Amino acid sequence: MHVLNWLGPGIEARVYWVRGGPVALQEAEEAGRLSASSARRIAVEMPLLALEEAVWRVGFERFRDAEQDPRVVRTQRAALADASEMELVAARQELLERWMQLRWEVHGRHSMEVPDELARTARNTEVHGYNSDAVTVRERTLHVSVPLVAGITLPDASGRNWPVADMLIASEGDGEQWRVLLEAPEDTPRRQTIAAIRIDWPANVSVGEALDQFDREAAPGVDWRGAWRWILGVVLARQSPPAQA
Repeated sequence: MHVLNWLGPGIEARVYWVRGGPVALQEAEEAGRLSASSARRIAVEMPLLALEEAVWRVGFERFRDAEQDPRVVRTQRAALADASEMELVAARQELLERWMQLRWEVHGRHSMEVPDELARTARNTEVHGYNSDAVTVRERTLHVSVPLVAGITLPDASGRNWPVADMLIASEGDGEQWRVLLEAPEDTPRRQTIAAIRIDWPANVSVGEALDQFDREAAPGVDWRGAWRWILGVVLARQSPPAQA
């Protein structure tokens, strides 16, 4: 999975971060040591470096804790002050990707391969009989290799669909919220379509009700319910039969 193999911010960003972060970057640009384009390219990596430091203060329990860390917020405001709305959305997703990658490493680098038979049947999992309290990811952060037969796809910017090959699932808090990264490699080396989704599992709510709420908030154009059914089918197959709602 590309996200798990990513080395994070480059050496230039790390050097300027040690020298003073966005302030050092601005000074280098004003002094002519950096072009505007180079400074902009390095600036987008600064919040990721602030995140790397923040997680050792606030832990990996919830992404929100790291994202809202005061230094992360200050760095975003300084480094991305001139960014467009689209660039801000992309920067936030990169922040989430880096957090999930680091969390996966801290939690033991757990991965699983899904047999083709389970991959075929998981999308038809009947979820309405399950209570959300019974659905757990015991590893807290789990990488799942997705076989082609699962039939889960993501569109790229031009609308072309690509098969999802990997998922990274993070269960936050006591399991009341999951975040999932779906990654679909494209036909160009090192190029992927990556989507991030989140679902809330309120206490004593049926899985069906939670999925209904997610459907109302999900972005159109992707079979998110099918993706969630597949994820839940895989997770439920790995644990003891849960209590019925």
